[in-house]
Amino acid sequence: MRDLSGHRKSLGWLYMFVHLLVLLGAGALAYATWLVALVVAHGHSTPPVTVVENPAVLGMSVFVLVLLALAIAGLSLGVALVRGRPVSKGLATLLAILALPNFPLGTVLGIYSFWYFGQEGWDADLQEA
Repeated sequence: MRDLSGHRKSLGWLYMFVHLLVLLGAGALAYATWLVALVVAHGHSTPPVTVVENPAVLGMSVFVLVLLALAIAGLSLGVALVRGRPVSKGLATLLAILALPNFPLGTVLGIYSFWYFGQEGWDADLQEA
């Protein structure tokens, strides 16, 4: 059985880097959503539509929340991998599948995750929390 501790830490740092970028993107999109909400609130629409009822603002808000949840899950998985804590293979697989279309970093993350979690003994050196 191979020693995968170096790969575990590398994958953990990659998870943290990619999901910090996702968090940054979620923040930028949240700012854009706030700007759209301001435009909607001060716009002249007939009949008047409140900000909460506007489908564009609602859709963007939901998307920001999904990105935020994805970033938090990826960051927690990355920290657990770097620290050598037990991780969920199912969560890692889900995040890898969701990352694959995000070329080039997400694709690298997804393929590396599939390779790492497909190796025999990937969880042999994990510490119990």
